[in-house]
Amino acid sequence: MSSDQFRRATRHERYVMNTGQYPGIGARSLGLRGGFDALASNWWVPALFGLFGALISLGWSNLQTPTYQSSSTLYVTSGSDGASASDAYQGSMASQQRVSSYADLVRSDSIIQSALLSSRLPMSVSDARSILSASASDETVLLEISVENPDPAVASELVNAVSVAMVDYVSSLETPANGGDPLAKLTVVTPGSPANEPISPQTLRLTFAGLVGGVLLGVLLLFVYVRLNDRLRDERDIVDVLGASVLATVPSEPPLVDDLAEFEVGGSVAAESYRRLRTNLAFVRVDNPVRSIAVSSPNAAEGKTTTAVNLAAALAESGSSVVLVDADLRRPTVAGRLGVNPEIGLTNILRGDADVADVIQATRRPGLHVLASGPRPPNPTELLGTGRARAAFAQLADRFEYVIVDTPPLLPVIDANVVAQYLDGTLLVLRAGRSRRPDLIEAADRLRLGNVELLGSVLNCVSGTDNRYAYSYHGGVLDGEDSPATHAIGTRRR
Repeated sequence: MSSDQFRRATRHERYVMNTGQYPGIGARSLGLRGGFDALASNWWVPALFGLFGALISLGWSNLQTPTYQSSSTLYVTSGSDGASASDAYQGSMASQQRVSSYADLVRSDSIIQSALLSSRLPMSVSDARSILSASASDETVLLEISVENPDPAVASELVNAVSVAMVDYVSSLETPANGGDPLAKLTVVTPGSPANEPISPQTLRLTFAGLVGGVLLGVLLLFVYVRLNDRLRDERDIVDVLGASVLATVPSEPPLVDDLAEFEVGGSVAAESYRRLRTNLAFVRVDNPVRSIAVSSPNAAEGKTTTAVNLAAALAESGSSVVLVDADLRRPTVAGRLGVNPEIGLTNILRGDADVADVIQATRRPGLHVLASGPRPPNPTELLGTGRARAAFAQLADRFEYVIVDTPPLLPVIDANVVAQYLDGTLLVLRAGRSRRPDLIEAADRLRLGNVELLGSVLNCVSGTDNRYAYSYHGGVLDGEDSPATHAIGTRRR
């Protein structure tokens, strides 16, 4: 590389030349930043999931049969009345040892059958056992028996019947074989009573849990989507791959008319985007300004031709002489968009049928000329790689201040790389929500391998860009309020 080339290179190009790769190439994950960005712009997703979760939980709760619980508390006593303090302590320890055994005894067949017989409740032993539970608190002599049932009266009746059966059974069980007082006894401290409120379903708690669970699920899905989605959404996604700033972003609304921005009478939001591109291109290489530019994209339908046409119009608006060349010999569209004859153009020059001056056509826009594609050839790549092609682009650079060349996409064919050899560099056009990170990586690699300078990128169809320019550029012009303050803001933005 010559010293002149090195002097003209920006810091980004120097990095490419020294390392052999574009910064960030190969990175696929947007990390937490991408997830939080997606969450900020799509907050309604977790909100909607949360609403659905709450409604599902509420509906499920309303479909459940309410269950009521009734509980009774029994006190375990061991030893005889009037014992000494030492005997009382030993009796308390014996009661604690017995209470856990009594808790297991509650669900025995003998106790349940006795309770059902005394209460005359119409249920089987297995049904009663399924709704009956007992627990003993650690280091206490209290036994708690509980029954859960859709009917609060049934629950209360059964728990009291089981409590009485336990008192009788323990009394007979703890009575010595040779007679005398029982060694331990149970006393009902708190009998069961019908409950006023069901213990399940807990509608409020379940609804809140469904809301929180839905929100968390929505957030998780957003982060997974960002992790797996490889589409480019905003400028920062491109910087992650190329390590260089985006020269301009073009909003998706309002749509362009015939793919042309309104540069007249103050222009439009899209027109300001292309003016920004025009201005930023002037700073890409300050010492040796860019004059001939290839405009391409990784794939078709990403906005390269629209960008080429509007960039040429923006340059012509500044008073420069501009020629727009349609070098997409496979699918030419420039002539149709600018209303010139598509049958004469670049192909005629490459075949030796005409000179450059013979096929350049003027447009209705002052300063803007077009070199259409001409007849479609069977061998576009071979034609573009000839010495006539190199000489033609050199003549165009001598005749015009700016040469803007619309080329085919980079990935399907190599035509864009061939044409870029004759120009100062390539402008890469991407479309938000459509262009993919792997395609951008491959396109940048192809430019690097072809020793083509990547001047920068343009991101099309960016949502939310309109408001960024609406006030500073158009508040006064469109609304009839061209105040000094508005003019100053627009000047600073530029």
